[in-house]
Amino acid sequence: MKNPSALSSPNQELGLRERAKLDKLRRIKQAARDVFLEKGYDVATTREIAQRAEVAIGTIFVYAEDKLDLLMMIVNNDLDAVNDKGARVLRRDGPLIDLLMAFFELRYRYWARHPQISRPAVQATSDFLARSSDRGEETRRFYARRANIYAMLADVVRRKQEQKQIGSDAAPDLIASLFVTIYLAEVRRWLSQPTPRPGVGLASLRALLRLAIEGLAPMAAERQALASTD
Repeated sequence: MKNPSALSSPNQELGLRERAKLDKLRRIKQAARDVFLEKGYDVATTREIAQRAEVAIGTIFVYAEDKLDLLMMIVNNDLDAVNDKGARVLRRDGPLIDLLMAFFELRYRYWARHPQISRPAVQATSDFLARSSDRGEETRRFYARRANIYAMLADVVRRKQEQKQIGSDAAPDLIASLFVTIYLAEVRRWLSQPTPRPGVGLASLRALLRLAIEGLAPMAAERQALASTD
């Protein structure tokens, strides 16, 4: 008769399966990161990633919808941490330009670590027309973060309006959209450089955000032309 203590309980078997799944996921993520860094996102293939992770190629698609989903899987947890830090930054007191720069600097510093991964990820962020419902779970999670960024920035603008620290009565969501649009254009231009240096990119971003906050101070003829288009 077998020793009862030697028999595996259903909970033990479930624990083993879960650990095996987590180990496969860990290997897939590490393999994807390594292959993307070595070959570049465009050249890398899911078959090569599967071979590096020592799993069947079909196993890759249990965890990710496609290659883009694998890329998002790598950056999502990192960006969640960046967003959490950014949210704390935006709750501080201080000039609007300084709050915006502290918020976006976190992202610049993160993207600068591995441009081979950052460039395609930022491109995905900038794809406003992408239908996230057609994407994998990790990609949908990536796109959902964008709405959180808009909301956080809109809250800061609203607070500044309520404190009478900015005079514009434009909708906070619209102003936040302007800030994000400037950031997305600038970060893509910056990442296109062979060696993107955060200080250089942040200086350019600050100049444009400052211009957006100050406005162009239009004179009479320009104000009239703007009024006629409202």
